Amino acid sequence: MRRCSVITAGHLQRDHIAAVEGLHGPVTIDRRCADLAELVAAARTGKADAVLIIGETETITGSLLTEFTEPGLVVVAVSDVSEERARLRALGIVALPDTVDAKTLTDALRGLPVPEQSADEDLLGAPAAVGKELDDVPVDPADVQAAAVHHSGAESEAPPGRTQEGEGAPGGQHPLDAELAELLSAAETTRSRREAASAEPTQEEPTQEEHTQEEHTPDDRPLAAAGTGSARDDDAVRAAGAARRGTTGRDDAGPQNADLRAAAEEDAGEEDSGAALRRPGITTVWGAPGSPGRTTVAVNLAAELALTGARVLLIDADTVASSAATHLGLLEESAGLAQACRQADLGRLDAARLRRALTVVDICGYRLHLLTGLPRADRWPELRGGALRQVLQRAARDFSHVVVDVAAPTEHDEELTFDTRAPQRHAATITAVEEADTLLAVGGPDPVSFPRLVKALDDLRLNLPQAPEPQVLINQIRREAVGRAPEDQLREAWDRFGSGEALETFLPWDRAACDDALLTGRVLAESAPQSALRHAIADLAGATLPTRRRRLLRR
Repeated sequence: MRRCSVITAGHLQRDHIAAVEGLHGPVTIDRRCADLAELVAAARTGKADAVLIIGETETITGSLLTEFTEPGLVVVAVSDVSEERARLRALGIVALPDTVDAKTLTDALRGLPVPEQSADEDLLGAPAAVGKELDDVPVDPADVQAAAVHHSGAESEAPPGRTQEGEGAPGGQHPLDAELAELLSAAETTRSRREAASAEPTQEEPTQEEHTQEEHTPDDRPLAAAGTGSARDDDAVRAAGAARRGTTGRDDAGPQNADLRAAAEEDAGEEDSGAALRRPGITTVWGAPGSPGRTTVAVNLAAELALTGARVLLIDADTVASSAATHLGLLEESAGLAQACRQADLGRLDAARLRRALTVVDICGYRLHLLTGLPRADRWPELRGGALRQVLQRAARDFSHVVVDVAAPTEHDEELTFDTRAPQRHAATITAVEEADTLLAVGGPDPVSFPRLVKALDDLRLNLPQAPEPQVLINQIRREAVGRAPEDQLREAWDRFGSGEALETFLPWDRAACDDALLTGRVLAESAPQSALRHAIADLAGATLPTRRRRLLRR
């Protein structure tokens, strides 16, 4: 039988080390470390097969766990706190209670499966029992509403055009107010279900569609029943954008603006909303170094998808120069993505915690969810690859479309400059590219940007061979930079110097529309809905835009 060498740290009431040694089996405790720092150092020597951490597990994170899992060590933790054991299991650690017997502990250290009951007897079946007890407790929504009023504090003024869930919940609420509101909604839902069950004892089981509707929170629904975002009049879109940011034009309050909104709603009803949208999943917008327009494409692509009524999350994972918040008119300094990554690193990221880190932006009556990026580039270590991977996987489960804006570099440079394992400077880009279902490679047409794109794609295949096949698109197409028939000339150059991908997507140059959108903090669908660039990005998203404009009659 193969000998299993174990290094350990910590202690609780029971002496697990003596119990394991008393079995005189293949598991042997070779070293007892004073703390986690010494335990990490011992693991790096490569002389151990397993790690046993007893108590004091609060400082274990996903990043620290990679120190043990990358060399292939089995990690087992013993804790007397049930909530801590649940957190450790979310990180992928075998977590056992303090009452575990020596035989089960040795099996876990050898990498053998541990019976579920032995893993945590006190939690077995607890979620179902707790849920049953909560359902049996009569909750009066009026009492919850009174509690919400009692605990509500002074509302803080939120920046125009933004609603952030959790910290800065709808209307600038305190996080406690948002939780009380969720409790109120759950109480009302429970009471309505009971009334329906008592009225119809033989009620059929809800369909999958009804289940999906019940799981959505009010924040996931459109802000206004104004039809789809693919059918809007120019002035109606501008009016919606002005209302989002708390600014109104001269005629916003007059009857003409009401006619514009009514006309837009009528147009929406007449338009075909069955457009073939971009494939659901994670879309990573990457590109060559420089400024080919990665963020402009990512922000407007996410906006066009949101205007179709889909649940869309935009993630700013650019660790060099994040700017998605600025494009959307947000002035706050909080880094929502860093908050989500911290929760993921601790093994506590769930749908509720992800929702608290989001910022919700109104785009023409529809919600676009945003995880803001780092306000300073020197905070890049906060976006560890493993934590960001968990955030992306969680987001892909909660949203139909996840659009990720990343920086250009993809090299693993830190491993060459440190003699020990170090965080990757561009781990966010590498992780987002690896997790992408669709990869967009953005480049420019000029003599500087175009060769950069060709070289960047070669580096991408060398550094990330497991990355999906990129969809190449050339942004900022103009005759001044290429000459006559720019698309034909670029295709000819691509056939000679490209790497085999088809070059079929071109986005026109529209500096005036982009400048106006950036100046006013709006997307192209609001500031320039009829621009050629907006139409090209809508086509990229698979959205159908109206081909005619309604002529309005003045009263």
